[in-house]
Amino acid sequence: MDAPTLGGWLVHVMRTADGALSLEESLHVIMDSMKEYFPCQSVAVILVDEDTDALSIKISRQISYTFIKEFRRASPSPIAEKVILEQRPLLLNDLDPQSDTYRQLKLEHDFVAAVLAPVIRNQRGVGYVFCDRANHERFDEADLLHLQVVGYLIGSLMEKFDLIRLSKKLSSVDEASKALQYKAFVPAAGRELQRARAHEYPVAFALIGVDAFRRYVDTHGINEAHRLLADVVQAIRPRIRDTDILARFSADEFILCLSGTTEEEARAMLETIRRDVAEGPLVRADAPVNLAIGAVALKTGQELRLSLHDILAALGKNLMRAKTAGGGHVALGAVEPAAGEQA
Repeated sequence: MDAPTLGGWLVHVMRTADGALSLEESLHVIMDSMKEYFPCQSVAVILVDEDTDALSIKISRQISYTFIKEFRRASPSPIAEKVILEQRPLLLNDLDPQSDTYRQLKLEHDFVAAVLAPVIRNQRGVGYVFCDRANHERFDEADLLHLQVVGYLIGSLMEKFDLIRLSKKLSSVDEASKALQYKAFVPAAGRELQRARAHEYPVAFALIGVDAFRRYVDTHGINEAHRLLADVVQAIRPRIRDTDILARFSADEFILCLSGTTEEEARAMLETIRRDVAEGPLVRADAPVNLAIGAVALKTGQELRLSLHDILAALGKNLMRAKTAGGGHVALGAVEPAAGEQA
C-alpha cells in the first residue's frame, strides 16, 4: 500500500487532532501518524525554555523514557540554533559520527541521516523537530519539506492551545478587580488543602473587607469603586507569592489562601497588607481606605481536613470581629467545625 500524499496526511491529522483536548494529545496524533507517512528510526520534538534557554524533549517516538528523563542540554547547539533562528529546515546525510555536529545532535541512537525542522509559534522559532534514520537510509528534499510542514503544524497547535489556556484564564478572572472569581477559587483552594494534607504543611486563609467600597459607589459611582478594588488588589499582590490564591469573594470582600504559611507569618503578612492599603496612594483617596481582615491558620491534620464551609464560617466570624474593632484591624482565630445553629 502506497504512503498517503502530504495533503492526504495533513487532512487526516487535522481531522484527528481537531478533537484533542490538549496539546499533548494533539502531538501524540502527529507522532503516531508519522510512523506510516514518515518512517524513521526515532523522532522528537525538542523545545527551548524561554527563561533558561535549556532544551527539553516535549514528545518523542522510539526514544526510551529513561533517556528523555535524563536528557540535559543547557542550550541549543550551533546547528540547532541556526535552524531555530533562521527558521529553515536542515538535511544531514552521511554525517561523520566523530564530528561535533553529530555529537551535539545525537539523541539516543546512532544514525546515518537526520532532518531538523523548526517549530514556529507566533512567528518565532521555539524549538525543532529532530528525525533520524539508520541502516544507510537517506533523507531527500521531499522529506525536508514534509518535516518542515510537521514543524509548522506543531507550532500552530501550540498557538491554538495557548489561546485556549488564555481564554480559560480570562474567564476565571474578575473583570473589575483583576483577582480570580470566587468560582475559580473554590477548586484551587481545594487542591491546595489536599496538597497541604499530603505534605503536612500549614495553610492560612483570610477574608478581606474593603470598608470604603460602598462609600465610593455612593460618592463617585460604580466605576470608581471598581478602580478602588483594582488598586487594593495591586497593593496586595507584591506581598503574596505565586502559590497564594487571591479572589473576589463578594462586592466588597476578597478571599486569600496563603500556602505554607504559619499563624505568625500570616498575621505579619496581613498586617503589612493592611498598612500598605491604608497608607498607600489609592484612587480618589479623599478618605482613608481601611481593610478589615478575618483570618484563620490551619496546621494540624484535623484542621486541614476541615471543610471549606467550616473555614468560611470561621473567616466570617473573625471578619465581624475585625469590623467591630473599627479603623482597620486583623482578627486571626481558630476554626471550629460547624455544630448546628446556636441561640
